[in-house]
Amino acid sequence: MYRFAISYYIMNGVTRIPLSGVTIRLVRPGDIFVNGVKLTETPTGSGYYETEVLTEPNWGFYEVWDDKVNPNGAFSGKTCTVGKLDARGIKDSAIYSNHILNEAITPDKLADDCIEPRHIKDSTISLSSLIHELQDETRGVGESSTHSPAIFDVDKFADHKLEKDYEEIPYIILSTQCDAHLFIKDIKQDGTQITVSVGLGQRFQAQDVKYTILAISN
Repeated sequence: MYRFAISYYIMNGVTRIPLSGVTIRLVRPGDIFVNGVKLTETPTGSGYYETEVLTEPNWGFYEVWDDKVNPNGAFSGKTCTVGKLDARGIKDSAIYSNHILNEAITPDKLADDCIEPRHIKDSTISLSSLIHELQDETRGVGESSTHSPAIFDVDKFADHKLEKDYEEIPYIILSTQCDAHLFIKDIKQDGTQITVSVGLGQRFQAQDVKYTILAISN
């Protein structure tokens, strides 16, 4: 837990006069004044401003903004780090491969849990880095007919055993490709084995069962 404090004053000759009533916020680079962490003048009239206690994930690099000139807030020219420095405090291209032993970042060089999803830009993780698999109706076994694919008016659902091992139940996407009401009836986990049951509802104009299921896990 950390606090940040700063004194605002004006000079009258060699005398410091506290500057009271200023709105001061800690703003993340690229963010706006209204979203910043507001400082409180304590005590009133002292010109001494401090934050409430900041805990993770609010630690890191901030710019100090105030409304002395612009009522909407403006950068004061001062910066600070509250708690541990985070990626926002490192300038673009500040770290090169020659700064890292063997010119590679490997898991043994990173502290546990130091990288979280919030540290990674959208689309940085590609599908190829995830555990995933795709199956169609030919991999499902009808619960009554034991036929693959399952048979309308005979089977109520079809079981799919996923090929890959999963530590937790993956995200399952069912795509119906026939004129019928199909749905995910159940997903069961036995150790690392996942079984997906696809329910066969009203078939409308469909003659044969046709669908795909996509399993995705990190």
